[in-house]
Amino acid sequence: MRTSTTITETERNAYDLFCQQQHILNDESPAALRNGENIGAYIGSTWNEDITEHTLTVALEKLRDRLVFIPAEHVEVAEVLSKLDQGQRDIVASWLSHQQRLEVDGPKGFSNVSVLVAWLLNRRYAVTEAGLDMALGNVQNTGKRKIFWKVNPKQSREYFRGKPNHAFGQTEEPKAVGMREREYVNGRKNHSYVEQTSGNEPSKPERNVDAWKEIADLYLRRWTTHGQQATLQAEYDRGIATGKSWREIGASLGQIVKSWECGR
Repeated sequence: MRTSTTITETERNAYDLFCQQQHILNDESPAALRNGENIGAYIGSTWNEDITEHTLTVALEKLRDRLVFIPAEHVEVAEVLSKLDQGQRDIVASWLSHQQRLEVDGPKGFSNVSVLVAWLLNRRYAVTEAGLDMALGNVQNTGKRKIFWKVNPKQSREYFRGKPNHAFGQTEEPKAVGMREREYVNGRKNHSYVEQTSGNEPSKPERNVDAWKEIADLYLRRWTTHGQQATLQAEYDRGIATGKSWREIGASLGQIVKSWECGR
């Protein structure tokens, strides 16, 4: 039997604590307000009892399929981030703001943050942007927890780097015949004439080499400790995953190596 005709402060505190323990959505959102209405109506009106830990436990079992819970990924990331101080959380936020292809929002983003930060904490590594790069590379390689990436739609070549591509859709105009390509000029023999081949003659295969890829591979081997190796590998893998050119990857690896050399 209820002891009060209105919801008391003690009952509100019991409800807030119970929602926190059971991960029941309890904020100002419409779904959370419906949670409170359903539980309050069941206990206070249908059952006519006070809201206590016991009556809340019974209501949870009766109404579970009608309640909205906080996503497990949100619960996990909140628990992981609670172990960081404000400075460390700022570092994580800064690192996430630079990620172009990594999912950083919603349940997939929460999962990514939990996995990467927990990887550092479990090994007592410092929470730094370089450390998060290292964690990303290692988690990708182990495959124990999935890393979620954004799916980027293919972009039209009508625009390049956000600007109109004026060459898009244009066809190449036939070139005028040059002096060296004409056997006779004004009725006289052109001694600078070079006979054009049909293109069917066998030619020596050209070696398709990207010099910047070789530079990137060279930097990838410039490590002394296993931690440095992991940092380089993570930056290398991140560059490939985000679609960077070999030049950009090589330059990025070069900066890391030079920073180590300057610190010696």
